[in-house]
Amino acid sequence: SSSLGRNQRRCRRPPPQAPRSTALRDAALRLRSKGRNATAGASSPASLSAPSSYSSRSGEVAGSGSERGSFQWSPSGRRTGSLYCRVGIGFHLQIHPDGQVNGSHQGSLLSILEIFAVSQGIVGIRGVFSNKFLAMSKKGKLHASATFTEDCKFRERFQENSYNTYASAIHRTGKTGREWYVALNKRGKAKRGCSPRVKPQHISTHFLPRFRQTEQPELAFTVAVPEKKKPPVVIPPKPKVSLPVPRKNSPPVKYRLKFRFG
Repeated sequence: SSSLGRNQRRCRRPPPQAPRSTALRDAALRLRSKGRNATAGASSPASLSAPSSYSSRSGEVAGSGSERGSFQWSPSGRRTGSLYCRVGIGFHLQIHPDGQVNGSHQGSLLSILEIFAVSQGIVGIRGVFSNKFLAMSKKGKLHASATFTEDCKFRERFQENSYNTYASAIHRTGKTGREWYVALNKRGKAKRGCSPRVKPQHISTHFLPRFRQTEQPELAFTVAVPEKKKPPVVIPPKPKVSLPVPRKNSPPVKYRLKFRFG
């Protein structure tokens, strides 16, 4: 009986294992499925959160529930700087806390603006100091709005002279379809977008974005340049002037005086 049990233990074989290539393939498929689930969870709209600069003012900025659903903050595409209009002596666009919009020749805290992307080609402009949005009413008047509405959406276009124009995304002339642009006059006051004189070809509608860029650290290094040895200056020899050799034993020359009489 002992020999029979010993033979049975010897005859037992381990369970068949999957080949190594099959196990590696199953592990790769498992990791791929986990990555897809993580990407889907990160890209879901519920996981998107507002930037830190707007988290404290979510109630003021977001507005009603319908506006909150139509517009979502995007952490990318935000630029902070100023908009310089070259009309007259040159003005920086300003947004005041009391809702006034004008231009100032010297830059100030009111001229620091934040331009953020709403959709493709559509941007919003917010005053960093006043915390209000640039808006255009249905009569073409520029003003500052405490909440982001449809009047605060502008279409940004790049001109050939490196300036930008900003036209209202919803307001325009009904008959001709002419767009209403953000413009300043030569005294720095805001012009009505519905005015027939406000055209994209005029300099009053041209704004140059001046954004703040982080200064890159200067990399200082020393490069040792080998000095080139100057070739020695060769002074050309002076030409030898041959002097006339005096003749030896030359007979003296006698001069006879000649007198003429009569």
